[in-house]
Amino acid sequence: MRPPWWLCVLCVLATPAFGQTPSASQPATGVHFVYLVRHGIYDRDSTATDDRVSNGLNALGHEQARLAGARLAGLGVKFDRLISSEFLRAKQTADDIGAVLKMTPTRDGLLNECTPTTVSAFLMAREKPSDLAACDSARVRAWQRYFFPTPEHDTYDVLVAHGNVIRWMLMRALGADLKHWSDEDTANGSLTIITVRPDGSCRLAMYSDVGHIPVEKQTWTGRGGGWGKAAR
Repeated sequence: MRPPWWLCVLCVLATPAFGQTPSASQPATGVHFVYLVRHGIYDRDSTATDDRVSNGLNALGHEQARLAGARLAGLGVKFDRLISSEFLRAKQTADDIGAVLKMTPTRDGLLNECTPTTVSAFLMAREKPSDLAACDSARVRAWQRYFFPTPEHDTYDVLVAHGNVIRWMLMRALGADLKHWSDEDTANGSLTIITVRPDGSCRLAMYSDVGHIPVEKQTWTGRGGGWGKAAR
């Protein structure tokens, strides 16, 4: 006995189109791309007591920041957020980048520079245990705030921060010993990209890239590959 015509129509409407699967079975694919930019070079003021209002960028530092902004603008990516630390050198770097991207930066004290616990005896000798503990806590909270999955859609954030911050984030993303953050060199105005996949796992896409900065205008904490100037 043949089924009634209306039952056949319902069967056709309820069947997914050829080559398609029901949306409930489609896995989430959104990736959270976190772009970390180190601030530009600055002339250190040995008398300064508050980095929120002192130790601003010098002329080269502003140029490095604008070059980083141009690099980001040329990627064809629509960034969702631009956030910097509260320190003047990072704020100025973010402002220069924001002018290129046509974005207004916001600030977050969790991205401020400090010294986390490290294998470096030299650095450890200069810090109070309470300051080290406070910095470790700030790094963990910053990670929780910014390195989360966005499984339903791709997300693009730019964080303008400091060498210590970015190197710690690198170690965390790789699942390495966090105390070895001080073993990496990092360049002013450099670009690091960490991706957070839908399941929360991380991949390093790029670290301390300075391809957008001419060699003669590159400066590093450490000597980098040996061609740059050692500076902060």
